[in-house]
Amino acid sequence: MFKICTIPLDTAKVRFQLQKKAVLGDVATLPKYRGMLGTISTIAREEGLATLWKGVVPGLHRQCVFGGLRVGLYEPFKSLYVGENFVGDILLTRKILAGLTTGRSRSIL
Repeated sequence: MFKICTIPLDTAKVRFQLQKKAVLGDVATLPKYRGMLGTISTIAREEGLATLWKGVVPGLHRQCVFGGLRVGLYEPFKSLYVGENFVGDILLTRKILAGLTTGRSRSIL
């Protein structure tokens, strides 16, 4: 859900950054976009509001795959680091190691 809200900002940021590189190469060209809000409004006015969400489907696919891997692999890696027959409280260092390995830093504590 968060990706759907932030993709227009990401689209505008990329356009704004690419424009700066183009302007540096040709000094006579005036910049088309001015600031983030100016970039968003220019894209929406010239290309349509839906253009701001181009690329949301691949972005959501990526989030689902990576999120699924992080959630799905955390417990197996935690078991790998403490042993499958471990009973009791798991050391914080083992949780941190499992979190770092799977990229799931929020689940450590």
